[in-house]
Amino acid sequence: MGRQDKKRELEHRITFRLGQKELERLDAMLARSNCQSQSELIRKMLFKGEITVMTHDRSLDIIMEILSGIRTELHAIGININQVTRRFHQEKQPEARLLKALKIQELNKETGEKVDEVLALIGKLSGKWLQE
Repeated sequence: MGRQDKKRELEHRITFRLGQKELERLDAMLARSNCQSQSELIRKMLFKGEITVMTHDRSLDIIMEILSGIRTELHAIGININQVTRRFHQEKQPEARLLKALKIQELNKETGEKVDEVLALIGKLSGKWLQE
């Protein structure tokens, strides 16, 4: 029902012509806006005088890839910690338990290093956001 009401509102068609460069410019604006069609974009520009332009910061792509890799590594380390902990609790010999505890300590150190990497990346991101 909501869609039919919209059609009734926009029942008058206006046609006009653009040159190739103007059309390319309009298409570029449409790609960067939150509008769904050229008509919507033109109506917003004509009557509201404003459009929302969305920009994509490609430098953040690299940071997101790094964070994704760190997340994968942290997940793997977490699985390793769980496996070693399970073996620690199953172990009866004190010497073997000590070895498992040392392994857990090593894995916790790796986790700390990854957390430090994440904090460094967050520091870079906050520096970028504060500049803008």
